Amino acid sequence: MKFKTEKRQRTIAHTRDGITHDVTEPYDVRIPVLPADWDQHAIKAAVAVVALLTTVAVVWSTYSIGALLDGGMGYAAAAVFDAAWIVNVLMEYLARFDPAKRSFSKKVGWLLLAATMGSIFWHGLLVGSVALGVVGAGVSLFAKVLWMGIMRFINRDLSEADQQWVKAEMSRANAQLAIAGVRRQVARAESRAALELLAAEQTRTEVTDWLGTAAPAIESASAPAVVSAPVSTPSALTSALVDDATTSRRHDATKPGNPLFQAPAIRKDDAGYPAADEFAQVSEADNVRAIRPDVRPTPDADPEPPAAADDDRVPEQKRRVSIASAVRNLVADGMTDAETIVRSLGERFDRTSDPKFAATVKRYVREAKQDQTDDQAHGLYL
Repeated sequence: MKFKTEKRQRTIAHTRDGITHDVTEPYDVRIPVLPADWDQHAIKAAVAVVALLTTVAVVWSTYSIGALLDGGMGYAAAAVFDAAWIVNVLMEYLARFDPAKRSFSKKVGWLLLAATMGSIFWHGLLVGSVALGVVGAGVSLFAKVLWMGIMRFINRDLSEADQQWVKAEMSRANAQLAIAGVRRQVARAESRAALELLAAEQTRTEVTDWLGTAAPAIESASAPAVVSAPVSTPSALTSALVDDATTSRRHDATKPGNPLFQAPAIRKDDAGYPAADEFAQVSEADNVRAIRPDVRPTPDADPEPPAAADDDRVPEQKRRVSIASAVRNLVADGMTDAETIVRSLGERFDRTSDPKFAATVKRYVREAKQDQTDDQAHGLYL
């Protein structure tokens, strides 16, 4: 047996001045020389030679098939033939422990070889040289058959029992790999579901907060402007409609004397006098009521008279009586003299020396008398 000397290194303790450190020290070791593995050398040499022949066969077949396909992109298509065969050889190597998979690769290899050889022979016939076609096809046959021979040495045949054991081990390993993949998908799906739930909760919280801040504004904006009277209670609008069933009188909701009329309040100017413009005298709230009649029940009792000077009620509790309403009440009581009504209401509203107030009262007196005349005229037809 032959031996050879190898230099190796080992760690030793080295001390100086009481301080120790680990250092490396080289040393020689005699080891036996293993005999040469001529089988491995032979396989490597065979693989090198077959690889060189395969390179020649690939170049030849690519040239012949590319020329058969009119060159250009035809050469790229020709390379597919040999590339497919090389991939099939690699698959046969990977299936060296599985006879079923290896058998499939062998069948596919023969089909690919036949297609390549037939294409090369066809090209030789087209160029008018049968020898070129036969020899070119033979190059691919020799190279690829040699590969098949080498694979027979690489393949590992197993007994029936060993094949079943190998299949069981591969099945167990594949099951673990499948479980790992499924668990990864499940984890990804659960993470996605958790994120969706968090997003939904965040959206619900934002909507709830928005509704909490916007609800008061929505409720105040949607509150009804007019509360309707009970159905069983007769209203001024109902009475007016009943009267219209037997008369052809044209009612004007903005004219005094109409059951639906609500006299507007007098709007004052900057000096405290009634505004000269009749439309400007109507306040915003009274204007709305004149356009949209009040459908509340008509009170049976007369309006409460103005409170005395010593009335202890606060201003909000005192009922406001308009000038037009006061004029209609006086005319209805039989007072038809305009000057008398002006003096009476001037003392009542503290406007005795106001000429604009007197003009307004006289206009209301004329309108009240005209309404009485119209009512009496209509009464003759009833």
